[in-house]
Amino acid sequence: MTTSLSWLRAEIQERILNKLEPIKLSPKRILLEPDFSDLNRRAFIRRFPGAQIDSIADSQIQGATPFRIKLQQALSRILPNSGRLLDQGIPADASYDLILSNLSLQSRSNPGAWLANCHQHLTEGGLISFAYLGPDTGKELRNANSEGGHLQALPGALDMHDIGDALVQNRYSDPVMDMEYLYLEYETERALYKDGLALGLISPDAQLDRLHAPSPLKLTLEIVYGHAWVLAKNRSSGDSKTAYIRADAIKRK
Repeated sequence: MTTSLSWLRAEIQERILNKLEPIKLSPKRILLEPDFSDLNRRAFIRRFPGAQIDSIADSQIQGATPFRIKLQQALSRILPNSGRLLDQGIPADASYDLILSNLSLQSRSNPGAWLANCHQHLTEGGLISFAYLGPDTGKELRNANSEGGHLQALPGALDMHDIGDALVQNRYSDPVMDMEYLYLEYETERALYKDGLALGLISPDAQLDRLHAPSPLKLTLEIVYGHAWVLAKNRSSGDSKTAYIRADAIKRK
């Protein structure tokens, strides 16, 4: 996803924060994926003052990533709680109370492996929260280009039930999944083509004049949201059917 759709990440981040509002959570260490123009960091500083906030650099949307990484690393040495901008993924010894991923999971070829890795780096009682583009995203383009030669699939754009199953398989507790549709309408084919490229729906080498634009000019975005807890992390269990539930989640009818 490129800077032409950075507004979308900002909008989805606001919706994720709204979904986290009723959850009792006071994280001391937060990981954001990806970092985009520092906007998400500022929003989380306001929401969780005093927390150390690390973020994973996204080279696709950061034109000056090497400079920003050096600047953030220098700042982290002066102000230990300022957080780090990571360019090599999550450090092996890092641990977090909250990991949040904003419109990144759909680009991963193995979302289950990513969830497993996050589980290793979440503390006991930690929370993972994410939003990604689901399988209905860009269905208008697929319908208009049935041959599919100019389009490409989003490898991690899985049905929300599949991601929910992956959370359970990776020993997360209390997984919650939901989704919504957003609709983008366009005045020109070129504007739709530009966003299709930014979303990863159109092959980078596809030419506009070779692409069939949908009629009417619009794109559907399926936004899937999910969150789950890490509980009983150090308890070994070979039973994949066992689930752990927080005591405060048990309510009397």
